[in-house]
Amino acid sequence: MTSTRTRVGTVLFSLVVVAAAAVGGIGAVAAAGASSSADVTLTVTVVDEGGNPLGDARLSATWDGGGPVNQTTAGNGKAFVDVPEGEDVTISVDHTHYVRNNPFVVEDASEREVTIEMAQKGQATVVVRNATGRVSNAVVRLAHDRERVTAARTNGNGELVTGEIERGNYSLLAYKEGYLRNETTFTVDGDVTQAIHITRDSRLVTFTVTDDHFDPPRPLSNVNVSIEDRIDVTTQGTGSVTVSVPVNDEYEVAIGKQGYGSVTRTLTVEEARTSLNASIRRTPALSVETINEQVVVNGTAVVTVTDEYGDTVSNATLSLDGESAAETNANGVARVSVETVGNHSISATKGDLETSVVVTGVRPAPEDTPTATPTPSPTPTATPTATPTDTATATATSSGDSGPGFGVLAALAGLLALVALRRRR
Repeated sequence: MTSTRTRVGTVLFSLVVVAAAAVGGIGAVAAAGASSSADVTLTVTVVDEGGNPLGDARLSATWDGGGPVNQTTAGNGKAFVDVPEGEDVTISVDHTHYVRNNPFVVEDASEREVTIEMAQKGQATVVVRNATGRVSNAVVRLAHDRERVTAARTNGNGELVTGEIERGNYSLLAYKEGYLRNETTFTVDGDVTQAIHITRDSRLVTFTVTDDHFDPPRPLSNVNVSIEDRIDVTTQGTGSVTVSVPVNDEYEVAIGKQGYGSVTRTLTVEEARTSLNASIRRTPALSVETINEQVVVNGTAVVTVTDEYGDTVSNATLSLDGESAAETNANGVARVSVETVGNHSISATKGDLETSVVVTGVRPAPEDTPTATPTPSPTPTATPTATPTDTATATATSSGDSGPGFGVLAALAGLLALVALRRRR
């Protein structure tokens, strides 16, 4: 009996051990699965340019939204860095005697070995000069193995100090607004100073301004072109003007003309001739005209509304002394009734635009009434009383008219008759 119990106990104990082992195994597998899906290990080796391992290199790994994970290389130059699988991991490296110009990037991280190369430390001081001395605020760009290392501006003394960079060959570019670019190469083999010269220059820029209300757009003359209040020019009859503008700079250009709108454009001038085209239109406006300035009361004023280009405006609202009166038709014409004597304001409105004109209401002229013209009476003629002398004279004159050649004889006869008469008395 005792033996049987012993065998049963042994079997039960074995089952418990097996079950426990099975459960433990399942848990271990699950834990392993969770670990493998979360992280992978990068085996990082840091070496110098000769491939020699570098110990005591300090690594810092980061990724989007995560990190840092910090490790230090052993004497064999190796370190193990756990990072999320599939992430793009950036590894920065710091060392007492060596440097990298840029961090090392591991794309789509997975279990792998990674080798990061470092170079001995150096430093460069770049001095930018022109014809008269050093140039402050000049742009300096350094590149090593086609990778940009520095992009900054010189200080007030015309210098740029790089800080610690890899030793090696570098390309150097320098320029400033108003100066041409200059490029050179030099070698960093410790702490070095490199000078570079730049020169002032300008390039021609042609500005062309048109009115695109028309098709095709029409060139506009006498348009003012202002380049940041430093250069002011005016377009010619062709709508264009050409001016010299300093290189390698960006400018705000204001373009406008009286009676027209204005625009602002950004102009970038590099080291080749360039151009800038712009269009402006007349300032929106309304004009209103009437056929007559005077309108007979109870008559109508014929009104025409046009825009800034002289084109007729349809559906413009017309008001007489502030009261709505009419609306223009498709031809921009409307009739407004004038019912009282005096000055009246006719206003035209379309959108935000408004203008007005004054007409005068007048009374109608009185009708013309025919007036009788009196018939003139004949003027009586007084008949003078003839004296003997006058009678004789008249007789003589009458006789003188009787025919040619007898005038003198008749006068002589009359004179003799008069003498004879006096003698008788």
